Amino acid sequence: MTVKNSMANVQTRREKILSAVDQSEPVAVEGLAQRFNVSITTLRRDLKALSDMGQVKWHHGLVERTNVVTASNHGSRSGIELIKDTIAAAVPAYIVKNSTLFVNSSSLCWRAINQLAIMPLTIITNNIKATECVRHPETSIILTGGEIRYPKESLVGTVAMQILETMQSDYTLIGCDGISIAGGVTTQNIYEAQINSTMISRTKQKVICVADYRKVGVTSNYHVADLTGVDILITDNFANEKVVRNLRRQGIDVIQVSN
Repeated sequence: MTVKNSMANVQTRREKILSAVDQSEPVAVEGLAQRFNVSITTLRRDLKALSDMGQVKWHHGLVERTNVVTASNHGSRSGIELIKDTIAAAVPAYIVKNSTLFVNSSSLCWRAINQLAIMPLTIITNNIKATECVRHPETSIILTGGEIRYPKESLVGTVAMQILETMQSDYTLIGCDGISIAGGVTTQNIYEAQINSTMISRTKQKVICVADYRKVGVTSNYHVADLTGVDILITDNFANEKVVRNLRRQGIDVIQVSN
């Protein structure tokens, strides 16, 4: 069996494991091993990876799905929250200080703005929450204006579009709901699709897309840009390897971080 086929089988099995434990009652580890005809050691390796991804929790020989939303009386964060922070922390390495940067309203981009506090920038964004971010004392944050859409508190509509169309950026930092070979960059919201597309089209140097493994290989409702519009994708090591290889073949510099 080739490495390529082996990885594909592992990913398929892990998807089946998630389906098997997607119920209210915990599932026995031994039962899962028998069901998928693998050793306990192999299954534990799968469960460790899925646990790191924030998808399952397992203890005392039982497995159950976990809510990826942060929820702990002790302030600990779920696997997906840690993954997002790790992706965000990688962003500054691809931005040059004193640049102008378009940033869209994704929560992952919001985290990245905080990480960019190490350098002076001009940040133009439709994310109202950007004003709450930590930032360098010489950084300017410019809001696009426009209609506020809740609960994300993003600015969209004609006013936001008109402002962006009068500007250009050195870089665009964009989060998405999906990036795939078939669909390119996509989002769930038609109004934000228009804003994101305009940001990308007005970028002089590089477009940087940030997306955790759940978005890689996914096509959402509304098209934002073709893959030719993306220069760099920063994601995590849990992203589907086949999709990552295909994205690289399309000329995208795919950066995979580990937490």
